[in-house]
Amino acid sequence: MPDEPALSIPHALTQLARLLLEQDDTQAHTLVCAQGCFYRATVSLESVPPEEVANAIQDYL
Repeated sequence: MPDEPALSIPHALTQLARLLLEQDDTQAHTLVCAQGCFYRATVSLESVPPEEVANAIQDYL
């Protein structure tokens, strides 16, 4: 079984979201190299109204 990454994906995305919002931005675009291949990567933040949070959480379970 492969080793666990030092930083979990949800934690890394939370940190990225925090950094984006601190810069008054909601999107990040970059080129990444993983397993010898290059990929375009995009992260886009979309606000969730408080009354929809419970449903949004269910979408990711």
